[in-house]
Amino acid sequence: MAKTGDRVRFLNSIGGGIITRIDGKTAYVEDEDGFETPILLKDVVVVLPAGHEAAVKGSKIMFDQKAFDAGRKEEDPAPEKQLQPVVPEKEEPIEETKHGDIPTLMLAFEPENIKNLANTRFTGVLVNDSNYFIEFIFLKRSSLDRGWELIFQGTVNPNELIDLVVLTHEDLPDYGRVALQGVAYKKEKPFSMIPPLNMTRRLDLTKFHKLHCFRESKYFDTPVLEFPLVTSGNAVEQLELTADTFEEGVKNTDAKTLAKELKSKYRVESKDGKSKKDDAKNPYKKLPLIEVDLHIGELTDTLTGMEPKDMLEMQLKEVRDTMKANSKRIGQKIVFIHGKGEGVLRKAVIDLLKKEYPKVELQDASFREYGFGATLVTIH
Repeated sequence: MAKTGDRVRFLNSIGGGIITRIDGKTAYVEDEDGFETPILLKDVVVVLPAGHEAAVKGSKIMFDQKAFDAGRKEEDPAPEKQLQPVVPEKEEPIEETKHGDIPTLMLAFEPENIKNLANTRFTGVLVNDSNYFIEFIFLKRSSLDRGWELIFQGTVNPNELIDLVVLTHEDLPDYGRVALQGVAYKKEKPFSMIPPLNMTRRLDLTKFHKLHCFRESKYFDTPVLEFPLVTSGNAVEQLELTADTFEEGVKNTDAKTLAKELKSKYRVESKDGKSKKDDAKNPYKKLPLIEVDLHIGELTDTLTGMEPKDMLEMQLKEVRDTMKANSKRIGQKIVFIHGKGEGVLRKAVIDLLKKEYPKVELQDASFREYGFGATLVTIH
């Protein structure tokens, strides 16, 4: 870089002289006639550094190659000041698991306060236990036209949990049926194609009131309510009625179906002391508690063309069918889940039971498990 006292010449024009002073990037060059010319430092080249004398007294060096080369080097920008190419950041490699190539998806609900289920909120979480990225949409069934409503859209990374929704008890009735659609893939590596995900799932809303339904999970630090969506790479089919799940709810069934389900699970002693599998015909054999969810969304997949009176009649028919199937089973307990609402369905159910089954005992079901939304019937 040129400095005060250097003899320079101009790069882009004729002329030159000695630098008398430098102001920022501008040099003031005085020629032999004493005139001072301002010029940018980048437009001058040193021909004789300050302190040097001409080889022959009185002569002028028109061009000093060594000084020129030294000046050019000083003018070159420092390496750290040169523009560097922008290199995109690389994503950290995905740590795959041995079982992750067979996807497992879980919908879990984590309560804010496990000790106060009646008033707490629940966070809905999608668990992706796989080596795949999954782009998905999460939906709930619309109560207006039986279509679907978008709740969440996004991408869940491999072996990741992602929050979908936060629900209060007032929100729960709208989530009786949910759906998930999505595609699975891997980045920057070959992978086996997985069919597009397209599944619907009924949620047993009564479980949100039952402490024993919230269990420890390897995915969470606190007990949660889990609903499997995909296991072993296949969509989970809706659970059918079995003796083990009988306590979780009985609906749309008759006495013959009930007998078939329980025949292989319960035994009763005959008069001769021999055991036989014929519980369904034994009115004195007390069966597990029966739960019947009367929410209209649990009874039909479509409300097209139905008026409120038609919905109420369908719900009351469910009560009649259940009572008819179990009316001779002395001591049997049945919980009809009608919800709180405005109390219309609750009144209609109680009026029907008092009129058609006056001998049964009626009372509010456990508040801890059902809140104000269920009636307990005991058959006598």
